[in-house]
Amino acid sequence: MGELDEHEETNIAKGLLWLAKQKDDPKKYNFWLKLHKKLFENVWAWAGKVRTHELDNSDFCHPREIWPELYQLEQNLNAWVNLRSYPADYVASRFHERIETIHPFANGNGRFGRILTEQICLDLKISKPTWGLQFSHDPAQRRKHYIDAIVAARRNLDYDPLIGVMFS
Repeated sequence: MGELDEHEETNIAKGLLWLAKQKDDPKKYNFWLKLHKKLFENVWAWAGKVRTHELDNSDFCHPREIWPELYQLEQNLNAWVNLRSYPADYVASRFHERIETIHPFANGNGRFGRILTEQICLDLKISKPTWGLQFSHDPAQRRKHYIDAIVAARRNLDYDPLIGVMFS
């Protein structure tokens, strides 16, 4: 397992170098697929390919729902940005919750979703998320706050806890 983690981290570092040079629009789902591929292409043969199997979590989209949900998220994100429907931190949190709930890939969704959200924040010219930095002394507590905030957004449409975790 340690070797896999190390291999993933090496590949993610290469993917981040690729990302830093990108001029493509990070609000497009083709970019999302390409980003996942670049982050994990030397780890998993299926990197960047949408999953076709069910996951053992009823909160995540069924495989048949993934493509329509990705398309809808792309449309929503562009509308939120172009129409200035919401404050930018709300747009970032709403996007992040949706990409995590869609859970488009067999693995790597969390890291991918956080990196993509950071790129979208960069594109929107807002602060990069800190992802619960105030809990950095306790990784288990940090993860719990993050997961609880995602669930509150997903199930109750309460984005304030997620905004708090992302931008505190």
